[in-house]
Amino acid sequence: MKKVIFFLISSLTFHALFSQTTWQDYTKNADSLQLNFQFKDVIEPRQKAIDIAKTQQKDTVPFLNLLLEMSKNELATSNAELKSEAYKSLQSQILELEESGAEPERLYQAYRRMYIFAHNYMRNMRDTDKYVAKSIDYHYKCQEIDSVVLMKTLHTSGVVSRVVGRLNASVAVLKKAEDLYQHIDPEVRNTNNMASIYLDLAMVYNYEFLNIPSKRLKYLKKSEATFKSVDKPNMDYFIGVYTNLSDYEELEGNYKKAENYLKKAIQLYKDNAALAQESRRGKIGFKRDLQFKASLLKIYRETGQEDNMLSLFQEMKTINSENTLDDIETDFIATAYLIVARYYRFKNNEKALTYLNEGLEFHKKINFKKLEDQFTIEKIKILIDEERYVEAEKLLKEIEGEEKLRPTIENDILVLHASLNFKKKNNEAYTYINKLIHGFSEENKALDIKTMAYQDFTPSLVLNDIQYLLELIENLEKSSFKDDTVRHTLYLIALKQFESNFHHEFLNEKLKKTYDKISFYFLEKASNNQLAESDIDLFLNFTETIEAKYLLNTFIANRAESNLNETDELIHDEQRLRSNITYLKKKNIEKKSDSLRELIFEENLKLDAIKDQIKEQGFYISQIINSEDSQKQKQIFKDRYIIKYKIVNNQVFRIIYNNNNIKFTNLGSYLDIKPEVTKMLSKTKNINVPIIEIKKHGANLHSILLTDVDLASNNNIYIIPDGILHYLPFELLVSNNDYLLNQTKISYVSALSFIDSPVEINKENDKIALFAPSYNLFAPTDTQLAVRGEPYYLDGAIKEVNSISELFENSDVYTNNNASKEAFKSLSNDYSILHLSMHSFLNDADSELSSLVFSDTKADYELYISELYGLNLNANMVVLSACNTGVGEFKTGKGIVSMNTAFTAAGVPSVLSSLWSAPDDATKEIMVSFYKHLKDGNDKAEALQKAKQDFLSANENMSLDHPYYWAGFVMSGDISPIVDKKNNTIWYVIGGGALILLVVLFYRKQKKQAA
Repeated sequence: MKKVIFFLISSLTFHALFSQTTWQDYTKNADSLQLNFQFKDVIEPRQKAIDIAKTQQKDTVPFLNLLLEMSKNELATSNAELKSEAYKSLQSQILELEESGAEPERLYQAYRRMYIFAHNYMRNMRDTDKYVAKSIDYHYKCQEIDSVVLMKTLHTSGVVSRVVGRLNASVAVLKKAEDLYQHIDPEVRNTNNMASIYLDLAMVYNYEFLNIPSKRLKYLKKSEATFKSVDKPNMDYFIGVYTNLSDYEELEGNYKKAENYLKKAIQLYKDNAALAQESRRGKIGFKRDLQFKASLLKIYRETGQEDNMLSLFQEMKTINSENTLDDIETDFIATAYLIVARYYRFKNNEKALTYLNEGLEFHKKINFKKLEDQFTIEKIKILIDEERYVEAEKLLKEIEGEEKLRPTIENDILVLHASLNFKKKNNEAYTYINKLIHGFSEENKALDIKTMAYQDFTPSLVLNDIQYLLELIENLEKSSFKDDTVRHTLYLIALKQFESNFHHEFLNEKLKKTYDKISFYFLEKASNNQLAESDIDLFLNFTETIEAKYLLNTFIANRAESNLNETDELIHDEQRLRSNITYLKKKNIEKKSDSLRELIFEENLKLDAIKDQIKEQGFYISQIINSEDSQKQKQIFKDRYIIKYKIVNNQVFRIIYNNNNIKFTNLGSYLDIKPEVTKMLSKTKNINVPIIEIKKHGANLHSILLTDVDLASNNNIYIIPDGILHYLPFELLVSNNDYLLNQTKISYVSALSFIDSPVEINKENDKIALFAPSYNLFAPTDTQLAVRGEPYYLDGAIKEVNSISELFENSDVYTNNNASKEAFKSLSNDYSILHLSMHSFLNDADSELSSLVFSDTKADYELYISELYGLNLNANMVVLSACNTGVGEFKTGKGIVSMNTAFTAAGVPSVLSSLWSAPDDATKEIMVSFYKHLKDGNDKAEALQKAKQDFLSANENMSLDHPYYWAGFVMSGDISPIVDKKNNTIWYVIGGGALILLVVLFYRKQKKQAA
């Protein structure tokens, strides 16, 4: 019995010894609770760990005490009264923890909690930035990395970097998070987090920050696609993607798209309101619904949908009357009053004032001030329009007396003061104009609008500030206060303001209106011979700079969809650096600081280094679009006759550059000219229309477009078309009863920059690649066999490339199934000429989807424009012997989308293309003749001119001399010869001399033998 009792006691003692909880166990338990932010439950196990350590391992007690005190302070951070003191203690305690030699795992978690406290409770972004960086550093030092947590931390770091103004750092760290996501096991990775990261990348590229619209759109689309791939997306963020897409399209002037995206957001919210609430801390209530309605209201206002606007406005008022709204919700209602009032300004000012007064009273119920100043500004504008000057002055004094007005409101006040004085014919207007200009930059402080020079003006760093200048101009023009000198100066500085701030944008609908308003003024003045030569130079440099930047932005945007190489990355880095420098300069104006100036200096150093790298790489598009070299422009005009057409405010202007002479002419209404061109083109494409009738229309268009122009005396004509003139072959116009084809040489360019290629033309390389595919999946009809441009078996095209290949010793021919897209994209870059004799599809709805069609034996057989932009070609010329390749759909603000320009952007300086479907036999004859003349040393435009003339001579008095067969081929870009005539002459001389020498030697030998 004693043995049994002893055994039981021994067993119980043994079990107690091995089941005793250690201080390490309690610490581990506390750490686990702390990871989940269960701070209240952490205190007890921390205290127990200390109690046990006092008996087992005393040297750990100070460390455990530190952990306990930190846990108590972490708990206190959620208490409004205690959080400041607790946070302050934590700041010193975490340094103590770091100095204690704690392992990286503990430190990265501690710093992770610290950045959350700094952000969520203290709203201290500088501390958040510091602590999130520490957390990332220690996380990378851990033996095992929790990739999901690290990705979230990188996301936070990217967001914080954006908020504190380190925009390039924000992009870099968010892209690092994107890269990490790709390496996380799909079973555990957080796709919602990735979608949110894309949304925040889009935010960095927003107009408030880096302001690169194409990149903003790219990441919004990525965010949308990623959220769509998740079963349970973060609904609040997902809805945010669509509201951002709507905002993007609205800024671009695409109101229908903006409306559709907003409606998607509304529907998504209606279907998932509960889920959206789950992902937000505060109560949504009516906030989302009212936000959507206010945004939609604005779109209805901009598109003139009065009934829809008023109906939606009534819905918002009903929500207000039937519910108790908080301040934010009430603010959306007040915003609605402002939107509706702006709709009625000019249409019905009394109605507009009624809405403003009601909205202003409504807004006074809100505890914070947000829109009251805007209501007042709108009221003053209407009062001035209605000549109620006393009331306007009274309101101006009231608003000026307020404290801490926003800069935009201050500028509005100055413009209104000037406008009021214009109306009253008071010279005090000049004082307010000067104050506005002084506010743009410190460097303008000494300027006076009555005496200042264009070159002395320093623009502000905000593109939208140009609207204040244009509003001044508009009010001056509408008043009886006449001062043409000041008006002219305002236009000049508006021009400079636009040019210096137009960086990465497209010429969207809104920007184009601004650009056109400035351009119209200078074009009209120049057409009436009222513009000084120096101002003409300023204006022409302005237009070429804007158009060159626009071409570059379009190229980069299209290029972004393709695989990027090292140079592409450099260009994107350059864009980001420029944007970040601008952003930092704006911040420095708001609040000057040495740290900001130092950052600006460092960023400028980086920018200089990248510009040098791009220059070393010899990137074609950055050379061809050089908007800053005015000497290069003057060189372009030498020995050339350049005719540029510009359509502005429905007026067609013609600018002729001839050596150092520049002449402007207003040709009249585009609405009158466009039908004439359309009529000419439709008759040209109809082989049943007699040639004499086409010539009659050609003579009429000549009198409209080329009035007072003697082209016959000039043999180097370049046309820069605009609008429907892109579709018109000018060789078809008639002067003195003959086509211009027979009087002069004509070629085409998209911009002045494209006339001379910066790429050295390799005249020694005569290697040519020729493509003529067959289409196995199409059943040809008789019509399709007759006319190229329909899907069919291109028998004529195959004969064409075989005939051309015989002219070149060094040719590679790809026909039938060998003429594949894959074969084209894998070509080496040592071909001088690329000849593509094939079908093309033109997408009239969206010409960016236009394509060249290779052999259809594989699924991927269409080469789209976006893919062309992604190629780096090294050819002297591409010949697009296919239909409709020359002109895509003309779309304002959407970039150069025609196939020939895409090739130009990809590095081919010359493009021969066709404006309409051409018959096979005629195409073959013209193409073969073109290459013969090219080999004789003629320049490209001259070779094409002679090829057309050869065709007409060979088919004289036959139906084939109809312009439909020959007029559609046009040469664009650099027209330099591929074979040097001088070199040919030398070889002829050498060859002739050698022949004479051989004859002489033969004669002497014969004579000697005879002797």
